[in-house]
Amino acid sequence: MRRALRSGEIDAGTLCDLITERGTDDGQPPQRYQGLRVTGALRLDRRRITTALSLVDCVFEEPVDLTELTVPALDLSGSTLPALRADRLTVDGELRLAGTRAGDGTAGPRPMTDPTDSRTGRRAPRRLHEDSATAAVRLADAHIAGNLVAQGLTVADGSPWSLLAPRLTVGGSLHGRGLTANGALHLRDARVTHAVNLHAADVGGIDATGVVCTGFYADWGFRSTGQVLLRAAEVAGVVTFHDAVLAAPAGSLLCGRLRVPRLRLDLREPPAGKVVLQDAAVDVLVDSEATWPAPGSLSLEGFTYQRLETGQPVALRARISWLTRDPRAGARAFEQLARSYESGGDERSARAVRHAKERHLSRNDRLTGRIWGLLQDVLFGYGYAPRRALLWLLSLVALGSAWFATHPPRPVGGDPERAWDPVLYSLDLLVPVASLGHRGAWDPTGPSKAVALFLVVSGWVLATAVIAGARRVLGRS
Repeated sequence: MRRALRSGEIDAGTLCDLITERGTDDGQPPQRYQGLRVTGALRLDRRRITTALSLVDCVFEEPVDLTELTVPALDLSGSTLPALRADRLTVDGELRLAGTRAGDGTAGPRPMTDPTDSRTGRRAPRRLHEDSATAAVRLADAHIAGNLVAQGLTVADGSPWSLLAPRLTVGGSLHGRGLTANGALHLRDARVTHAVNLHAADVGGIDATGVVCTGFYADWGFRSTGQVLLRAAEVAGVVTFHDAVLAAPAGSLLCGRLRVPRLRLDLREPPAGKVVLQDAAVDVLVDSEATWPAPGSLSLEGFTYQRLETGQPVALRARISWLTRDPRAGARAFEQLARSYESGGDERSARAVRHAKERHLSRNDRLTGRIWGLLQDVLFGYGYAPRRALLWLLSLVALGSAWFATHPPRPVGGDPERAWDPVLYSLDLLVPVASLGHRGAWDPTGPSKAVALFLVVSGWVLATAVIAGARRVLGRS
């Protein structure tokens, strides 16, 4: 028979004795206490209880200490408490915090921001000192064999951290639909066998660096006013921020070295802060052109992916501009995009991306490099527009032929037997590596000499650009 105590006021010491007495005898039914008002500090730390414990819809006047408690199952749904201290808690079944309200009631968001940014309010340190850090809910090193149910959990507190749970282990899933916290969630190095579900949650940031799980769902109205860190996280299924909002003042997403098969970044609106994908590796990236971060707020260097997906088609030029939103984007970022087009069978787009890569790199070169790059681009498209070189050659031949047709030069040595051909003469001047026998047979003078010199120099420049572009293309192959 289930033991239950409903409503009324009770002293914390009396409740502790009651729970301990009933919970240390084997074969006792689950204990359920509902609607109680608990005066004093409830301390169940470093105890072992053999019955499932429910403290539902209770009001605790002082913090509840469950440090190193071992219990088959624990339910605090609907309860109100100033703080929950449950470091190294062991629950053999499910821990329920559904609808629980924790904290001192301090209103207003306390977003987690970049430690180097002094403009956006409270900053979270790069290295957290756990012993001195404060949080309304502490679950450091806790072990939950079943699910951690935090649906509708509300944390309003003056601390920068609302939930402090480094190295948390959950044998099932972490359910946080509708969770509300004005501070940040600290889930660094957590291990969740199945998924982390934060649908429609509203938080001041998340530090999930090094988290390992099957899926990470911060979507369908998820909102963060601070940084969301998934650095070095390993997710076996999907990480999704579909329809999420990374809001001011510091909403940003840092996914450096993330490993996941599928990443969705089709947000509800453009993020207020940065999106960092540096050195992350995904199979499929799903994004939206309408919600790309602002220029200068995107980091893509070292980011690898096999395929890009969007709800609405993205034009090639727009996709290239996506790369240039990263001011430090180098050759690898462009090459990665080109390979993704190649894997989809779109060779033309891949060539266009590599052409854009050369233009982008040339803009950051020294003056002489920029001038030479501009010449290569105009003449030969850095090797990715070979027909352009042929058009230049034909245009120069036509120009020279038109001039020399009306201004024929004198034959060398006064030999009148060689037939004059302005087309072959112009072509011979333009081709620097072979002779058709016309270049040395005629001697231009006056303005014709200047035209001949122009064709010779143009031929060398064109040939050099062609050779440089061919070496680049062949070298890549």
